[in-house]
Parts: sequence; C-alpha cells; structure tokens
Amino acid sequence: MMLPPAHGEDQPDDPTIAELGYRLARRYWRQGLAGEASRMLLRHAFDTVGQSRVIAQTMAVNIGSRGVMETIGMRYVRTFHPLWDDPLPGSENGEVEYELTREMWTARRGTL
Repeated sequence: MMLPPAHGEDQPDDPTIAELGYRLARRYWRQGLAGEASRMLLRHAFDTVGQSRVIAQTMAVNIGSRGVMETIGMRYVRTFHPLWDDPLPGSENGEVEYELTREMWTARRGTL
C-alpha cells in the first residue's frame, strides 16, 4: 500500500495530488483488504495531510483493481496508452486512471 505524490510525465507537478497504489499476493485477493487499506489511506490523505486529489492507475484489463477503485468511491477519468519496453499481455487495451477529490471525499465520507 502506498500514497506517494503523483508523478510521471502526464501528471501535474502539484504536491497536493497523491497516487494511491496497492499490490497484494494473489492468495489475499477478493478479501476486501485492498479496499479497507485504501480507505484508510484516503482518510489520511484528505483528513490529515490535506491532499486536494488522489489518483490511481491500472491496466484497463485489471477488472479487480478497477472494482476496488469504484468500490472506494473513485471515478473513472481516462484511458491512456503509454509505451512500454516490455509490454504485458493486455497492455494494448491501455491504462485507466481514476480519481477522488477532496469534495468527493467530503460528500461520501459518511458512506465509506
């Protein structure tokens, strides 16, 4: 689980924007752990650190991760197609980005 400042060529140079990331061993998938930990990180990002926006990115074909993002209240922003030196199967479908803004967090706070 991580919440570093958003970075990359296509990301704004804005310290109030963080990037949510998670990776779990397969044996822990579908147990609610990614969602639970992500909610804690979002709470920290907005209520403690004061972030204005949190983004998350994954492969378009990663339905499980996209489901976590939607479950925790993030909304789809875009699909993009980065160039990879050694692309993984499914990368031809692109990457997707989701976001949660401070305003969205405040509005949904009671339901997360």
